[in-house]
Amino acid sequence: MNKAMESMLDTYLFETNSLLEQLDEIMIEAEKNDTFSENDVNSIFRIMHTIKGSSAMMEFTPIATIAHRIEDLFFFIRENGMDSVKEEYRPDLFNMMFESTDALRLGVEKVEQDEPLDIGVEKQIEGINSLLNRIS
Repeated sequence: MNKAMESMLDTYLFETNSLLEQLDEIMIEAEKNDTFSENDVNSIFRIMHTIKGSSAMMEFTPIATIAHRIEDLFFFIRENGMDSVKEEYRPDLFNMMFESTDALRLGVEKVEQDEPLDIGVEKQIEGINSLLNRIS
């Protein structure tokens, strides 16, 4: 890998890890409150948009795919408000977000360790799509 690519990879890893840390903080606070505030929803949307774009640029398709679907989910919530997520679906939303964050983190760890990015995203994407279908 040439120096320019190494620099881009270092920047990607730093930025993505920082965004995942921000996401963890949002998730912990939101779980305490049993809801996502409007600010939380906007922040998660922006975080996922950034992770999606930079992962796609780096050709880390599994990471970009998960981030894209979460971005779509939070776009819906942003447009329709948290009231659009019925109480009965909120635990599913939190569980899905924690699972998705774990999947994103696993992908980033594989990139950091120069391992094949073979995280299976199908189940994760299916879960996100199912939740989005239920709340919409």
